[in-house]
Amino acid sequence: MGSKSMTTAAALIFEEISTTVSKLELAMENDQQLREQAIDFANRLVMIKKIGTVPGVGTTPYFIIIAEKKGFPRVEQQSLAHCLENRWLKATALDLGFQLISATAQLADNPSFCAMLGINPGEWALNGYAVGYSAKELSPSILPSVDEVIRWLE
Repeated sequence: MGSKSMTTAAALIFEEISTTVSKLELAMENDQQLREQAIDFANRLVMIKKIGTVPGVGTTPYFIIIAEKKGFPRVEQQSLAHCLENRWLKATALDLGFQLISATAQLADNPSFCAMLGINPGEWALNGYAVGYSAKELSPSILPSVDEVIRWLE
């Protein structure tokens, strides 16, 4: 928290989210189907834009960026998803808070963001997450019954 890199990352991610929400709102004005599909996502982005900061980036002890070299076939995000899942499970086991910062993926071609990381723009797929101890105790998860989420085939 408070480092030059964290400040730079927070500003670049916030700028990306602000740009995305502006483009999405404009596109949704003329496309009803897109509006129906994207309205919840757009509302989340608008909320972040209103608060002026990306929750987890600069507000938690650690914002961790993971990268996977692009190749063929294009499976970088799937590889990163496996990595994120394992880190999420470990954080949970350690009673740490974990928040995915999926907007990190959109910065893989951003020259300023990639320069901060010491990588070439466009060569790596990115994703990120924030991790730390929760500021408040969270309520227990409400889990559906097994029968509600599993369908057995015969």
